[in-house]
Parts: sequence; C-alpha cells; structure tokens
Amino acid sequence: MKKSRRHLISVAAVLILALGLMGSTFLFDLKPKLGLDLRGGLSVTLTAPQGTRTDLLDKAVEILRGRVDQAGVAEPEISRESSNNIFIQLPGSEDPERLLRLIGKTAQLQFRQVERIINPAEQEFEATAVSPTDDPEQPVVLVDEEGNKYQLGIAELTGEQVGKGVARIDPETGAWDVVVDFRREGADKLEEFTGKLACEQGFGRQMAIVLDGRVESSPPMADEILCNEGISGGSARITGNFDEEEAKDLALVLTAGALPVKLTQSEVRTVSPTLGNDSLRAGLLAGAFGLFIVMIYVLVYYRTLGLQIWFGLVIFAAINYGLIVLFGELIGWNLTLAGIAGLIVSIGIAADSYIVFFERVKEEIHQGRSLRASIDKGFKHAWRTMLSANTVTIMAALVLYFLAVGPVRGFALALGVATAIDLAMTYLLTWPLASLLAQNHFFAENRVMGMRRALEGGVKEGTFLRKFYRSEFSVDFVGRRRMWFMISGTLVLVSLIALIPSVRGLSYGIDFQGGTVLRAPAGARPDISAASSALQEAGLDNPVVQTIEDRTTGRVQVQVQTGTALSEQGRVDVIQALQEVTGASPAEISVESVGEKWGASITTKALRGLFVFLILTILYMSWRLEPKMAAAGIVALLHDLTITAGVYAIVGFEVSPATVIATLTILGFSLYDTIVVFDKIQENEASPANSRRRFSEIVNDATNQVLMRSFSTSLTVLFPVGSLLFIGSALLGAETLKDLALALFVGVTVGAYSSIFLGPPLLSVWKEKEPRYAALRSRAVRQKAAAASVPEELDDEGYDDEEEEEIQEPVARSTARTATAPRSQPRKNQSRAKRKGKK
Repeated sequence: MKKSRRHLISVAAVLILALGLMGSTFLFDLKPKLGLDLRGGLSVTLTAPQGTRTDLLDKAVEILRGRVDQAGVAEPEISRESSNNIFIQLPGSEDPERLLRLIGKTAQLQFRQVERIINPAEQEFEATAVSPTDDPEQPVVLVDEEGNKYQLGIAELTGEQVGKGVARIDPETGAWDVVVDFRREGADKLEEFTGKLACEQGFGRQMAIVLDGRVESSPPMADEILCNEGISGGSARITGNFDEEEAKDLALVLTAGALPVKLTQSEVRTVSPTLGNDSLRAGLLAGAFGLFIVMIYVLVYYRTLGLQIWFGLVIFAAINYGLIVLFGELIGWNLTLAGIAGLIVSIGIAADSYIVFFERVKEEIHQGRSLRASIDKGFKHAWRTMLSANTVTIMAALVLYFLAVGPVRGFALALGVATAIDLAMTYLLTWPLASLLAQNHFFAENRVMGMRRALEGGVKEGTFLRKFYRSEFSVDFVGRRRMWFMISGTLVLVSLIALIPSVRGLSYGIDFQGGTVLRAPAGARPDISAASSALQEAGLDNPVVQTIEDRTTGRVQVQVQTGTALSEQGRVDVIQALQEVTGASPAEISVESVGEKWGASITTKALRGLFVFLILTILYMSWRLEPKMAAAGIVALLHDLTITAGVYAIVGFEVSPATVIATLTILGFSLYDTIVVFDKIQENEASPANSRRRFSEIVNDATNQVLMRSFSTSLTVLFPVGSLLFIGSALLGAETLKDLALALFVGVTVGAYSSIFLGPPLLSVWKEKEPRYAALRSRAVRQKAAAASVPEELDDEGYDDEEEEEIQEPVARSTARTATAPRSQPRKNQSRAKRKGKK
C-alpha cells in the first residue's frame, strides 16, 4: 500500500509539473523565442587579432551592445564565444546590411593637423605610401573618399573625448552632417588644438577629421578664429557626402563609443523571414509525422502499454515545450531548426526508454513471475541499462555544447535537456504508472488490450511472429562472425575508397573552407546564364547559380555560391545584382559569408569534440562495463562513423555544421545500442548458471535475447529521423534538414547493425583468449577430439574446423529449449500444478 501511495504521488507530481508549465505558457501568452533560421535576422561573428586582451574584448562587447540597443533592435544576443570571437545574433532585423555597417564600424575618431595634401594627379602621388596602421601617437598618411592623400600629424583628440553625436541638416547647405559634442576634457583640448591651428598658414590651418583610418573632411580654421584662442563651446562638425541614414548611423556609433580593437567579420549570416517560416513549417510537419508513426508502432506492438507510451510521450512533449519557453524567458535561449531536430530525435530516445523497460518486463513474465513482480524486477534491470546508455548521450551533448559553436550548441542543449528529462520521467512516471495499471484488472488482464497478454505474446506457438515478439531466436552470431566481419570490412573499404579526394572525397561547405552563399526568392525561374553574368559583373568570381523549388508551395528560390568571403561593399554590390535578377527585396535575401580562418576554427573544434568524447567514452565504459567492452564499442563506433562518412561522400552532400551535429549524435546512438547489448552480456556472464559455459555461448544467448529490443529501439529513432529526411527535406524542401537527417539515418542504421553483428562477436573473440574461457574451450576441444578420435589441429585464430560446430551445438540446444518450452505460467498456477502432482 505504501508503494502504491508513493507511485501515486510520483505520477501526480509529474502531471502537476507538466500542467503547470503548459498552463503558465497559456496564462501569460508565452511562446518559444525563435532563432534566426526560423524567424529571420542577422548573425555575425567578429574576430579580434590573436592575443587581444580580455578587458578590451569585454569593452567591445559593451560598446556593440550599446550600438545595437540605440538602433532599436529587440532581443539582441551579444557575447564572447571564445578567446577572440564576439558572437552577435539579431533576430527579426529587417535591414541586416545597415546593422552590419553599424556593427563593423570601429568608429575610431581622430582630429589631426594637415601637414600636406597630395593630389592623385601629382607625380609623387604613387611614391607616397599610405600608412598601414592608424596609430594615434604617430604621424600618418591617409586618403579621403576621392583618393587624395593627406600627410597628417599626431592625433590631438580622439573619440574617447566625445560625449555624443547628433545628425542634422546644415541650414546653409541643406546637406546632412554630424555635430560632435565633447566632454569637458575634450572641449578644453579642442579649444587648445584649434587655437594652435589658427596660428598656422596654408595647409597647416586645416584640421583633418579621421574616421576609421579615412579622412572624412579637412576644414580650415575660419578667419574669425584668433591665434591661441580656438573654438570654444566643445562642439565640432563632421561634414561629408552623407545621406540621412549614414549621418544618423555615424552619430549613433560616435555616441556609443569607438571599439577599442579592430574586429573582422569572420562569419555573416542573414536569413529572410520567408525562408525561416518555411524551415519552421517543414521541421514541425516532419516532427509531427515522425511522432505519429512512433505512436502507431508502439500501440500495435504493446497494446495497453502502447497507450501508456502515448500518454508518456505527450507529457514528455509538454514538459519539453514548457522548458523551452522558460529557457527563452530566463536565459534568452532561442529555438533554432537544429534545436527542433534535437527535439525530434529525442522522441526516439523517449520511446527507447519505454521499449527497454517493457522488454525487460517481458523477460520476467516469460520466466513465470507475476505481472506486478515482473514490472518491479524488470525496471530494476532496465534502469541500470538506461542509466548507462543515456549517460553516453548526455556526455555527447555536453561535449557538443561546450566545445562546438553556432547551431551545434542549440542542438546539444535540446538533446541533452530532453535526455535528462527522459531519465527523470522514466523513474518518476513510467515505472510508477505501469505498476499502478498492473493493479487494475481491466488494464492488466483484458483479452484484447491487457498488459499481460501484450507482454506474454499471445500468438500461436511455434510461429515466426511469436518468436519475433518473444525474442525466441537461435541465431549463431559468434559462429558466423567471419561473414559479419566480411560485410563490415567490405562496407568500410568502399567507404574509405570513396573518401579519397581523387575518387570522390568529402565536399566541404562554406563553414569549413570559407565562401559566400546567397538565397533569394524569385517570382519565376530566371535565366541561369544571364544571372551568372550579372553576378560576375558585380564582382563574383565563377559563381555557382542554382534554382530550388519548394514542391509543396511552388516557390522558386535562387541560390548563389562562391568560394570566397565577400567584403562589406562586395556584399552590397552582389545583393543589388541579385535583386535585379530575382526581383526580391533586400530583406528577402539571405546571406551566409564565412572567412577561411573561421572555417578552420570550426573544423578544429569538431575534431577536438570527437577526441574528447572518445576519451570520455572509453573511460566510462571501462569503468561501467570493462575495458574489452569499451574497446569493442569504440571499434563499432569507428566502423559506423567511417561508413556514414563514406555514404556522405558517395551521395555528394556538403559537410556542414548540421553534419557535425549528426556525426557527434551518432556517437551517442551507436553506443546506446551497443551498451544495451553489452549490459545484457555482462548480466548473463555474472549468473551462476553460466559459470561453466563458454563466452561465445553467453554472447549468443544475450544477443538473441536483446535482438527485438535493439530492433525496436533503432526503429523508433529511425521513424522521426526518416521523417526529417524524406518528409522535411525531400518532400517539403527544407534544405537545411537534409545534411543532418541523412547522416543520422545512415549512422543509426549502421549503428543498429554493428551493435549486434560486429561488437558482440568481436568481444567474444577477445574474451575467449582469457585464461578462464580459454581453459573451457580447450577442455571442450579435447573432449570433442577424444570422442571423435581426431587430432587437435587448430586454425590461426585458435579454432579447429570441428570446433565451430562444437561452439554452435550448445547454443542450438539452449535456444531450442527456449523455443519449445511451453508458455510460462504465473507462479500461482505453477504452485497449483505442483500440488496436483503431489496428490
């Protein structure tokens, strides 16, 4: 009774949490904060020179935040992402090019004395070199907009003395200019500096106003300004060929302050709202379809327990949604397309936990235990397995989150949180609810939907369906290891050949080798050759122009790719050319521009993440299981990654950050299935009944017992992943989903194969060489040889030809006993049968 009360409290607490989270979202009208790829906007990574001081980067972040705030951008995200990178996300921005200019301006304002002006027509113009750096403490040679060179003295005033800038229309000329008001210290310096200039003659009377290394204007001192008196009042005027927007932006950045360090744009991404909405729609539809298929499968397979899985997945989804909204409000976390993919994949993880639990309960039922006892004992064994397997997935998520960048982190956070929630729900909801349902006669004993009938496998004895449902297989996995190894070796060899650059090789996207991709909607299919010519005239070298059509909406999109990152002016020119080709507005054009160094940084971080994960996995599996199991698991994992990469090379998909997401996720999934199998092997090995059995027999029994479990867990992951690939990407045209979905689909499929046909047989070969099992094998061989009067001639691996049959016979006898045994009776019925026998 106490246990039932405890289970009721646990189930009620989970329901209250789910209802509370969902109720809060409706009550306060809260919604998830959408990232750039779903909402549209601007993302830029600014990189400072190596060795830049931390305090300068922190100051730069504050100045950039001030500029963005004054520009009126809502919910900006500005942070230091690594030692010398500043990451900025501005969702929902309607004029990304203007914001890029605001962000990119160093706004280093200087006031210098003009010593000489060199006109481009003069002979010595070319001989006078422009200063490579704009050091305020040194004389420099700089140019203006028209190409004139100015020989200037040191900077007498800088932007640090500026209080604010105000854009205005000059009442005399009607042109836009910027009035700069100095702080008190700056006002005194301005008066002193202009008083000194008033004492000069010719060029010496001119004051050069320098902004970011270019002379904006060079006004001479007016005649009414007396020598050594200067301009009082603390104001100066910056003139130039400004339009209204340029003048206002300059005033804004001068007011916010100059950046203390020069920052380069390593990565620029602008996403149009239209493209974001299409991606969101495709991701949600694919996720809904994947969830529907999973629910149909578990209902057919588990009946009443399938309804419990339905209920659990709904609660799981509600808690995840509520936490996404909560994270958005508390820490500003934005839900991206990668995050949606992580949540869709987590559907498979949640379904896996139910399957692992219910399959263990089935084993207990088949051994004759009561339903209630089977649920408690089955959960005890299943919890250990799930804890081990999900720990690996959480480790993968942590490595992704802390060592990766960009959308990879969003995926990692979604996947890690969902996996942790799944573990908590398994303990607090799945087990207690199953235990409570087992106490109800209808849910427990109903002939059509009852739990017992579902777990016993109420189909005709001796049929394949019964064997399939009850995992009553007798496959000799170890005895046929040569065939499995040959299949794996062939697939790995083909993959390695495909990875050779001269054969196929991997095609790296702009995130890894740098470049620019632009996408724009088009009313109709444009002439590709004409579009290519127009873009070349705009400054692109050998652009690759493609048209992509959304099959569901009929929308046509033009994609342009080039192998070089564009400068600010180059990006403006290309966007204008693309507007003329497609008729799209600037806000509808998406841009991805990545520098070569940034791509190298992405690659380095991905490899570092892979290395760290492998080390952590080896240590964890060695501690949790044993070193040989860790080694076999890593071999299977490398096998899966190699084949996945080979398929990627064969189909020609580009390697993108989504590929990195999928690859590192495969690490967790591949090891999940492997750990499930190894955990069962370790459990069987520890059983006293197996103390005199050879390890190959133990492996075969354990692998056959978990075959259906492994099949179902892989299937429930492949359903949502396949939905992403075939529905979201292929059918709905969400190009951003295909890289992630293909790698995941191949990786999970190959991982399911290796966890059964590669890892366990390989482990068996290694374990059979241990003294204990080697002695058992030698004794069996001697007995066999003595009975048959044949010599003990062993092959290269320590097995003779007849030993292969000897290995298989005990397994066949064991599995035959399992297959032909009558259906287990509940203990009460067994006791009744014994009493009748005694009478």
